[in-house]
Amino acid sequence: MKKMTLLFALAVTAIAISFTACKKTTDSGGVADASTLKITSQTTISDNLTEDANNVFTQTVNDTTALGSARPAPYYNATVTISAGAFPKTLTIDFGAGTSPSADGIVRSGQIIVVLSDSFYKTGSMDTLTFNNYTVAGYHKEGTIIWTNLTSHDTLAWQRVDSGTVTAPDGLSYWHHFGVRNVIQTGGIGDNNLYDNVYSITGNHTIVNSDGVTATAVIIPITPLEKKANCPWIDKGQFVISVPNHSVLIDFGNGDCDASAAYSFDNGPFHTFLF
Repeated sequence: MKKMTLLFALAVTAIAISFTACKKTTDSGGVADASTLKITSQTTISDNLTEDANNVFTQTVNDTTALGSARPAPYYNATVTISAGAFPKTLTIDFGAGTSPSADGIVRSGQIIVVLSDSFYKTGSMDTLTFNNYTVAGYHKEGTIIWTNLTSHDTLAWQRVDSGTVTAPDGLSYWHHFGVRNVIQTGGIGDNNLYDNVYSITGNHTIVNSDGVTATAVIIPITPLEKKANCPWIDKGQFVISVPNHSVLIDFGNGDCDASAAYSFDNGPFHTFLF
């Protein structure tokens, strides 16, 4: 299903624009239309920037076998350094000036800095991500993402709290965001193969933009998002973006690993899109 990256946010924005151009009966004029489109795209962008940072972080942790050493992260076109000695450790993922894209085609610059209180997989451990002049495809991300390991018995689980500000490439539009995600490992448990892991994600996300408009995105609890370690895309689940007077439902399908998703505006028919 559709990859949770900034490419998804831009695709949703394009869909919203084309859809609204044809659908006028429930809209209340050009100003309302523009406000809805703007807050919807901003909500999706901030959520995807968070998912992208989490993908970078977790893959780096999984691929790093010797804490205390420096090693490249060729997939993300970054250099990874880890402080020596006992925990807490500082993990720095440095993309430099962002002169060339990563293997996924996305240009990142700046640094993701992570303070690890203990092993990522140890109950009670806390990992705090911060950002130093960090941009993705020109979007500037500030703030923190805090992972707390809530594993109990044989159930691997984390809570993620994301807060901060995103500034658009034009340097003028910005929005504040806050979200909480609950992550449970549902597959690949009990073996040493990190790449057969499957994660179930629930939670919510709220933003307030520079126009003072608020939107919320809620993952539907009975249809949580699914992320497989061996698939670059979110492949299952649904979430709803609620904006003033409108709602957008995004559906990632039935678990197939492919670059497609479906959307519905205001409880209307679903439309599938590829990219």
